Amino acid sequence: MQVSALLRVEKVSKHFTGSQKGKTIKAVDEVSLTLQQNEIFALIGESGSGKSTLAELIAHLQQPTSGLITWAEDLQVPKKETPTSLIQLIFQNPDRSMNPYWRVKDIITEPLRLSGYPKKKAYVHAEELLTKVKLSAEFLERYPSECSGGQKQRIAVARALSMSPLLLVADEITSALDPTIEDEMLQLLLSIKRSEGMSILYITHRLETISGFADHVAVMKNGVIQEMGDTRTVLTEPKSDYTKALLKAASFGS
Repeated sequence: MQVSALLRVEKVSKHFTGSQKGKTIKAVDEVSLTLQQNEIFALIGESGSGKSTLAELIAHLQQPTSGLITWAEDLQVPKKETPTSLIQLIFQNPDRSMNPYWRVKDIITEPLRLSGYPKKKAYVHAEELLTKVKLSAEFLERYPSECSGGQKQRIAVARALSMSPLLLVADEITSALDPTIEDEMLQLLLSIKRSEGMSILYITHRLETISGFADHVAVMKNGVIQEMGDTRTVLTEPKSDYTKALLKAASFGS
């Protein structure tokens, strides 16, 4: 069965003027890739490689210096518009996007309330969303400080799901978790991807987390894609020296 493209990134660049006069910083440089519907696409690279900048360009939090980012034609999305219902982001540190004085029920329902949902109806939906991320309803009355790091990431996922996105961007969301909780989070994302029928852009510097998880992978360095393909092939038959070095550092094949 042929899988349809969800969005296309075509020769997208994001350049900044550096602190030194006349110096240009190429955070993202002529990147092209395609995200398919209902797939997990991993974006791999060290800190400063351009991964998060590319994600923000895809989410239209930044505008590219050049190039195009286009959604599938059957979605009827204007080329320069990304409705919030299509894409949601989850960041590495959930505390940065959670009001510490709000209860979890208000954190999860904030997007719904801003969209005009009645409060009572939104709270009912919040309980359903917590079920999807494997948390009990009693978490609705908690404050963020009463939740663990893994629980707060699940709450962040629940809030993102409230808008029924077609693309979920997970930016280093497991890097601060211990290995057991990290694996649980990846399994949760797999389950949600299957049940919700959406795509996930998974950003990480940890190559060892994507085997058996991501369908496709792109490896970035200095704003440029070094290698891209299906995950199994890239992990077992890497072509670029940079990918080989990352694999060696992650102890693959040892």
